Amino acid sequence: MGLYKKILAPVDGSTNSFVALKHAAELARSFGAEICIIYVSLLPQTLPVISHIESYYIPEYSFADVENFAKKIIEAAREAVPEGIRVQTHTEIGSPNLIITEYAEKNNFDIIVIGSRGLGIFSELLMGSVSSYVVHHAKCPVLVVK
Repeated sequence: MGLYKKILAPVDGSTNSFVALKHAAELARSFGAEICIIYVSLLPQTLPVISHIESYYIPEYSFADVENFAKKIIEAAREAVPEGIRVQTHTEIGSPNLIITEYAEKNNFDIIVIGSRGLGIFSELLMGSVSSYVVHHAKCPVLVVK
């Protein structure tokens, strides 16, 4: 039996989240573990600061059609995991930092593998703060991938 049986891999569509997913897949292969890919959709009202920041770009379609955007991210993430590794997926809408830590605890994950930076504005404001929050609040080990 391996040290890790259940690995949580949050993705947001960014290159860094997919690099972290690659690490999660390698851990899963090494330990015979299962990966759960989670994508947390943000709604515009969860970003009150966004109207004050003009130099960052968030794809408009990520808010216009939240469900389809989530499906695309999850589909791309699932395809990035090599065959032979068990994969589950989960999507939610809300605050990524809270949802990721609560989901990991509620579902008894052994480790969270997360990217250090995310997509567009997320790289500076969200994923950096999300990964930091997860490191400080998760009840299981967290691997932050640069």
